[in-house]
Amino acid sequence: MTKLRHRRCLSHQFCWLILTGFFTLGSCTVGPDYQRPQIQVPDAWHVAVVEGVTTETAAPGDWWAAFDDPTMVELIALADQRNFDLRIATSSIRQARSEYGIAAANLYPQLSLEPEAGFSDGNAEPGVGLNNANNNGSDSAYQFTMDLAWEIDLWGRVRRSMESQEADLEAEIEAWRDILITIRAEVAASYIEIRSYQAQIDALEDTIVSYQQTFELVAQTYARGEANEIELAAADANLARLTAQRPPLRDAINKAINRLGSLIGEYPGGLARQLAVTQPVPRPPANIGAGIPADVIRRRPDVREAERRLAAASALIGVAEASLYPALQINGAGGFSSQQITGLFDSGQLGSMVGIDFSWPIFTAGRLEAVVDLRNEQARQALLALQSTMIDAVADVENALSDHLESQLEQAAVQRTEVAYARVMDFATDRFRRGIDNLGTLLAAERDLLAARQALAVADGQVAANAVLLYKALGGGWDVMTEHTAGAQVVDDEEQTLPDGEPS
Repeated sequence: MTKLRHRRCLSHQFCWLILTGFFTLGSCTVGPDYQRPQIQVPDAWHVAVVEGVTTETAAPGDWWAAFDDPTMVELIALADQRNFDLRIATSSIRQARSEYGIAAANLYPQLSLEPEAGFSDGNAEPGVGLNNANNNGSDSAYQFTMDLAWEIDLWGRVRRSMESQEADLEAEIEAWRDILITIRAEVAASYIEIRSYQAQIDALEDTIVSYQQTFELVAQTYARGEANEIELAAADANLARLTAQRPPLRDAINKAINRLGSLIGEYPGGLARQLAVTQPVPRPPANIGAGIPADVIRRRPDVREAERRLAAASALIGVAEASLYPALQINGAGGFSSQQITGLFDSGQLGSMVGIDFSWPIFTAGRLEAVVDLRNEQARQALLALQSTMIDAVADVENALSDHLESQLEQAAVQRTEVAYARVMDFATDRFRRGIDNLGTLLAAERDLLAARQALAVADGQVAANAVLLYKALGGGWDVMTEHTAGAQVVDDEEQTLPDGEPS
């Protein structure tokens, strides 16, 4: 049982004088006051802005709607609602809020209510039991007390801790946004991959039909004695070779569907049925606003998260420095104490005391100084991490711009190739029917046309996927949320509590 502590009581006037001095000192906060670092970024992209990409500064917004594919929009909406990584990130925000609450609680007095009752065998010595001086061998004693403990935040240790936890909370919000961007991009990329594989299978099926017709044509000419067994066997072998290409493509589609199912938080069975009907590869918008590097740095959540981590690390320096200075704590206890339960709350049974604890770590063998050095190094690492993240962000956009340009050039070349081989196929079929060319020429034309059609399906998918990756690199879309987006309400509620009421 907790007992009333025996300490030298201070006069009320002296206590108020001490408290006034404490609150005056409490305005002091050691450690660096954080300032957002000014880090130089390029004025323009190293890769020249390509056709279809502009330098407009408007945020990408709901870029997935610009692909004009309702199924893709629906899948992204499902991922917003069901994705487990996004829901885990939401829980991390709540956890950070709780950790901030724990840190903030240390700024206020801690009170505990402790009712007690004790009983003796009647042989107790006077003054023994429940800290009651009037207990002269009584067989019972009662106590109803409240204890007070309050550390005065003289040097801002608690406030710096709150500052660090608040920055961590804001960093978790940015981490959630980064995951939201990533999930949406992965859903779009997986969906585009599925449609690209379907286009490749369609091209393969068309070619198989063509090869089947060629085989039947060779079989007819062989029956008339106009073709030999080698030509017949070659036609049959090419048909079998094409048929063997089906399973790998179907397997690739199944894996892409399974991956997409994981992103939207459901098993793949229903999704496979939904995507069974072949649809064209989504086409990206004609123009994408890339802005300038400074726009991207301000927008990308990974950069914003790194900056908040730096702020949190900077505040911890103040926490460590505050431990080098004296600490003062007000302790108090007050309540009622009586031998009879019926008279416990009489005014004559009321007692109280207030004490002040003073401590100063004069010698710790350099441990506290080492903690300060540790926090400074962690802040330096956080600054370097921020600089590295910014460079990676610019490089990410540069790579995405380059990929977007090159895939468009490749797509245009493959389109011309496909058109040319389609003409070759028509000529080869006609010349074989008229007996001008042999079977080898026709089979080669069919093989080249199939390769061109499949390459075009791949190129179409790559152009669309690279547009998605460009939007992701630009940090677009995190500010577009609905009430069904996992964590959207949590983020909105938290941002309302920020000091300036603005997003971090």
